[in-house]
Amino acid sequence: MNPELYRKGVFTMIFLVLILVSFFIIKPYLTAVLTGLIFSYIFYPLYSRINKKIASKNLSSLIASILVVLIITLPLFFVLNTVSKEAYTTYLLSRQKILSGQFLTECQPADKLICRAVNYFTNKANQPQVRYYFDTTIKSITGKVTENISNLLFSIPVLVLDTFIILFVMFFLFKDGKIFVNKIENMLPLKPSYRKYVIKRLNDMASAVIYGSLIIAIAQGTLGGIGFFIFGLPSPLLWGAIMVFASLFPYIGTSVIWLPASLFLIFSGYANLETALITKGILLMLYGIFIIGTIDNILKPKLIGDKSGLHPVLVLLSVIGGINFLGFIGVIIGPMIIAALVTFINIYEEEKG
Repeated sequence: MNPELYRKGVFTMIFLVLILVSFFIIKPYLTAVLTGLIFSYIFYPLYSRINKKIASKNLSSLIASILVVLIITLPLFFVLNTVSKEAYTTYLLSRQKILSGQFLTECQPADKLICRAVNYFTNKANQPQVRYYFDTTIKSITGKVTENISNLLFSIPVLVLDTFIILFVMFFLFKDGKIFVNKIENMLPLKPSYRKYVIKRLNDMASAVIYGSLIIAIAQGTLGGIGFFIFGLPSPLLWGAIMVFASLFPYIGTSVIWLPASLFLIFSGYANLETALITKGILLMLYGIFIIGTIDNILKPKLIGDKSGLHPVLVLLSVIGGINFLGFIGVIIGPMIIAALVTFINIYEEEKG
């Protein structure tokens, strides 16, 4: 056997084994690492501004990392706290109605079409079997919520560790991010011109996904605020701003705001015999489903596809697949992986030609 070929083969095998073992070592914390990487990319301009005023890179990186954690966690805590209170209020109201033996009340005048529909549903809902079903369902939901809260309490050490990893990754990427990117670029086994092309494509995709998501979040929050104003809900500007923030999280989304609000209007209408509130609640729910919720699916492939050069179908599939594979951070990582694949295919076709 050729000694040179043997050395290269052994080196390649050891290298691949080390990559595989390293992946399994990092796998439990992969989401936290990728989250830190994405946040460092998004908030790098913030670090640059701080670094212009504070010469020390270490201190600038530390301040920027702490600010990022505060920017992300404080609004999220406010949203979850507010929504949980509204959900608990709705639960108490429903439970009280069920125990009173009159889950829903009839509305007047009964000759109106909306009242006929409401009264028909009310008669069905107040039957003993249906009330038993509602009671069992509410108990089941309550049990699951309690269980999830318990699991969340037990997972606090894991959350603390993940937060520390995110801080750690952001700190060093703020400080040495350019060196890190240059090293990756030099490691690519491609011509110098292709290396620049690959890095540029990945940067374009990350920029398109991040800023496209921000534009969509602002659009959804604006539409949500307008909906709250139209249907007479309090503080439409505040709730619109909260929906902007909630829209950035795939597993949360704006429905965590407008759905409890519409249910609250419907239950309030039933409790107070106000058909107008019931109608507003139903219309707000339809508005949320078909207006606020749909705009995301319409704009995201268009905005990201135009700027990144990817076909809208690939954008949509990469976003959905990325979420299933990596959670909420997959919204960004998924399209970047597909963009890298398309880029390498283009390079292969060009070299083959």
